[in-house]
Amino acid sequence: MKKYTEKELADFLLEMRQHNGRAPSWGYFKKHAARMFLLIGLVIVFFGLGVLAQSWGFSGFVFGLIVGIFSRDRAHTQQLQAVWPFYDKIIDWLKVERIANGEPSA
Repeated sequence: MKKYTEKELADFLLEMRQHNGRAPSWGYFKKHAARMFLLIGLVIVFFGLGVLAQSWGFSGFVFGLIVGIFSRDRAHTQQLQAVWPFYDKIIDWLKVERIANGEPSA
C-alpha cells in the first residue's frame, strides 16, 4: 500500500473542497489511465474467454466481481458525500493550505 505524504493528502483535501466533497475521480483516471485500461482489458479478455468456452459460471463470476467492485466504490463515494459537510466544518483549512504549500506543519 502506498504511503502518502502530508502534502499529497492536503492537496487531495483541497481538491475535494473545490468539488464540494466529491472525490476528483477524473484526475485519478488521467494519472493512472494505463492501469485502468489494463484492468478493463483484462476483464474483457477473461469475460470473452468465459463466453467463448461457454463457461457460464466463470463468466458470471467475472461479471459479478466487477459489479461488486463498482457497487462498493459507489457506496463508499455516497458515504463520503454524506459526511462531507461535517468534515468541511471541523477541518482547519488554514493548516491544510499551509501543508499543501510546503510549509512545515506545527
